Amino acid sequence: MTEMTDKMRAFIAVELPDVALDDLRRAISLIREAGIHNLRVVRPEGIHLTLKFLGDIESSQVEPVSEAMTRATNDVQPFQLHLGETGAFPNIRRPRVLWAGVDGEMESLSNLQQSIEKALEGLGVERERRSFNPHLTLGRIRGGASEEEGQKVAQTLSIIHLDESLTIPVDSISLMRTTMTPDGAVYDRLASAALGA
Repeated sequence: MTEMTDKMRAFIAVELPDVALDDLRRAISLIREAGIHNLRVVRPEGIHLTLKFLGDIESSQVEPVSEAMTRATNDVQPFQLHLGETGAFPNIRRPRVLWAGVDGEMESLSNLQQSIEKALEGLGVERERRSFNPHLTLGRIRGGASEEEGQKVAQTLSIIHLDESLTIPVDSISLMRTTMTPDGAVYDRLASAALGA
């Protein structure tokens, strides 16, 4: 018998409009077709722009986090982003994570992310030590890629041209829960907060 817990893995993110997800779905198809060894692509409908990873939180923390999100967004006006270039972490030669970037009103995005960090500090949530590097994860390579596979990744990413005219309106943020399934991660919205409310 498994022990019941009220902990959940959670993060704060910007959810993407369907039109952007459709373009990313096309990119993921091209990546999948490349036959990259040990690659696991993400489910397109689950792609989001993570602003703050919270890790495991108690269900009792959902309301305080939601209230902190509202405080963080009150003074931030809605803004727009769009899809950017593709790339890989830690680099294109030895990729582990394949991603699509975002572009647009990046100063507003940075201000929003910093506002979230500040609001959550009052709840005892530690500030992220690494600098904020906004991206949309497209796939992960288990164990990293060999030099040959890295070349395949570089070649594949070079032919992916995302539609930079597609607008990603940032007018709210969402508290999301991650549930792992055999088919990959499934995300559920637990709360949201409108910008400039």
